[in-house]
Amino acid sequence: MSNSKPTTTKKSNQELITTNQADIICDALANGKTLTEILEDQKQYPFSLMKFYHYLKKNPELEIRITEARKYGVQTLIDKLLQVFQYQEVENPNAILWIREKTKFITFLANKLTDLYSDNKPIKQNIDQKMTISWEEPNDMIDVSEDVTDITPPDNKD
Repeated sequence: MSNSKPTTTKKSNQELITTNQADIICDALANGKTLTEILEDQKQYPFSLMKFYHYLKKNPELEIRITEARKYGVQTLIDKLLQVFQYQEVENPNAILWIREKTKFITFLANKLTDLYSDNKPIKQNIDQKMTISWEEPNDMIDVSEDVTDITPPDNKD
């Protein structure tokens, strides 16, 4: 048993991706590609998608950049769909149905990712959150020594 090799390895402290690679990933996301498509190139990115997600959790600045790039990517896809609707003549009914389904899906994503295309935009209201409680002075109290025989109780008709 003395010839066995250790099975654990020491984790390196080097970065998973370089700044240049992060820029390339953000550009590709903004152009409408998915992260899965981008990371398929194992020569350029020799790590898995899950490893990249774990790396994003540890690097919040890069995670914000990736999220913003994804928002721009959805906007790019919407622009591409608008071009299809404006310039392309589609005669195949199956292609029309496929384009319609793509449009619904991208609209759904756009509503979730950005409020730019959302019907339910957040309304900012300036509501005063203060509550004022005050007690009256004893001098301001109603004088109950007056004649109270004229007061009739209200009818209880429930």
